[in-house]
Amino acid sequence: MESRILSGSLNSSHRSDGEGERERFCYCGLPSPRRTSWTRINPGRRFYGCARYREGSKCKYFKWIDAKFSDRATEVILDLLDGRHQPPSTFVDDLDDVDSKQVEASSANYLKNEVSKQAEVSSVNYLLKNEVSRMKIERKCHQMFIIVLFCYIAYLMIKCKALEDKKKFLQLP
Repeated sequence: MESRILSGSLNSSHRSDGEGERERFCYCGLPSPRRTSWTRINPGRRFYGCARYREGSKCKYFKWIDAKFSDRATEVILDLLDGRHQPPSTFVDDLDDVDSKQVEASSANYLKNEVSKQAEVSSVNYLLKNEVSRMKIERKCHQMFIIVLFCYIAYLMIKCKALEDKKKFLQLP
């Protein structure tokens, strides 16, 4: 990041790691990293944002974690940041390296879980297709059985009619 980090820019930030909090997802469906604002207006204030905001994502997911700091707390944080002997951009760039690695790891885990879910869905889909094929074959067998049964009943009816006609023929005076 450039030196604009401590300018009036509202979108410069980096991720900080939190333990014990549930994972949040942005509108893109990706894990929403917890970040810390380093702007002059909100230095040190944590928030959740879209993981792809640096890529120009149209997601615009944003949620503050911390309440707005008092003016005195903001002043102290800014004095501490301005008092560093190294340029703030170097400090924040180091944090961004950690941020990008954490986002990559989080995204990799998310994608791995999605691939695992997809494989499970594919497996279930395969089993369902096999079951449908088996049921179609079974239905054809039942249809053939009904046709054969119908033909047999028709044969018996014809045979009975023939026997009845023969009996009447033999009984003629």
